[in-house]
Amino acid sequence: MRNLVRASDLGFRKAWLWRNRFGFGKAATARRPRLLVDVSAIILHDAQTGIQRVVRAVWSELNARVDDVFEAVPVYATNKRGYCYAPPDFLDRRHRAGWHADPVSVHPGDKFIGLDLAAQLLPKYRRQLKAWRAHGASTHIVVYDLLPLMRPEWFSRATASHFKRWFDVLANDVDQAICISDQVAKDLRTHLRDAGMSSKLTIGRLRMGGDISASIPSTGLCEEAKSLLEHLRSKPAVLMVGTIEPRKGYDAALTAFEHLWRTRPNDAPDLVIVGKPGWKTDALQARLRSHPELLRRLHWFDRMSDEGLCMLYDACRGVLMASRGEGFGLPLIEAAMHRRPVLARDIPVFREQRLPNVQFFNDEEPAALGEQLMQLLTVGVTMETPQLPEWRECVEDFLVELGVKTISRRAPKAPMLRAS
Repeated sequence: MRNLVRASDLGFRKAWLWRNRFGFGKAATARRPRLLVDVSAIILHDAQTGIQRVVRAVWSELNARVDDVFEAVPVYATNKRGYCYAPPDFLDRRHRAGWHADPVSVHPGDKFIGLDLAAQLLPKYRRQLKAWRAHGASTHIVVYDLLPLMRPEWFSRATASHFKRWFDVLANDVDQAICISDQVAKDLRTHLRDAGMSSKLTIGRLRMGGDISASIPSTGLCEEAKSLLEHLRSKPAVLMVGTIEPRKGYDAALTAFEHLWRTRPNDAPDLVIVGKPGWKTDALQARLRSHPELLRRLHWFDRMSDEGLCMLYDACRGVLMASRGEGFGLPLIEAAMHRRPVLARDIPVFREQRLPNVQFFNDEEPAALGEQLMQLLTVGVTMETPQLPEWRECVEDFLVELGVKTISRRAPKAPMLRAS
């Protein structure tokens, strides 16, 4: 059945590309250049992950800017048709029935911004991308990480395969890669070199903000979340945020908490997890769902609004980031915004953020990690919020990286600095 669906999608896709092959570069002359912002994933489903918060925050800032320099236009693709225009209120699903899928065409000076992570879609419409470039538009792709290429064992076979094709497009048919950390930029240069690619790709940087309030946050609290927040008034807890997937280190974290619950039952903290079920972790998910401490000392929310997440940052004593690989690690800076200490695995991308509220661990053996978790509880609330970049400042810098603006109104230097 799945093969039939794929064959059908391929047929629709080829027909769409053939039907629109002469229209990709025939836009009427516009008064100002356009930023054609890819929202292909979030327009179909907002998974409420870190990448979706980034997409919402950046789009919100771009869409709110009214000037003569540029016009922000959302675009999206599907398995059946290439990039088409989306309405500015594309996040409001009540209006979807009235959408008209008009193909995107360009004029010189337009910029395609691959903001959303759509690795499975971009290679399918390489012909459209090339036509845009031939008609004077430039292409700029946000690179969140290269982990499916570097550590394919952490991902599904399909994801790794999609990323290989996506990387080939990035290296050969894109003008600029905008990386979310210096570590991702370093990984990109290394992978290009190791693959023997003499790419003309330029590499820029998108700074990350931690103010969830600027990301068009979702609202609402379920009864279970309300009950937990009440429980946490009198019980210390540690928060983990992220999809349940192999690289996130939930297996080591749970084992360390089990050690604490067994050896220090009176003062060990609760573990609160906010993350949707992911891939290659069926056994771990079953372990969580059947755990004897579930709803007592272990609390797992596979769905949580941004409002609820902010409340949990405030209610928990600290945050644990046990991930073995990240492109950035939004929970670190979000925890800093909420004045919460963090215990993070000692990996370069976490060190790069230079946040004063972060301690590091190298040993995930249960007793060693458990001891550091207990120490985390003694840190307490940071007396003042460190000076951190807000999304409006990050997007201002983003526009400079894109060449849309030449002057950046940077905030004073903050603990989170760009590495040299």
